[in-house]
Amino acid sequence: MSKPTRTAEQLQQMLVQRIENLPGLRGQQTDVHRGGVIGIPSEEGGPNWTVRVVSDRGTHRADIAQIIRTLQGQFDLED
Repeated sequence: MSKPTRTAEQLQQMLVQRIENLPGLRGQQTDVHRGGVIGIPSEEGGPNWTVRVVSDRGTHRADIAQIIRTLQGQFDLED
């Protein structure tokens, strides 16, 4: 069964809304804000999009990564 699709802009907006609901992150710039959503080759059943990494990976947060993984499981990037 295929997942519903969204544009890169829609996915980014959904991610930003969820990130800004996390305590202390409203107004903070993340890779989601700066790098945006990009398409990737999909492996069987895997996501066909990710977030461009523009910051030091050592600053990445597990809660933001979980938000990205959750939305990857719910939506595909529109072709």
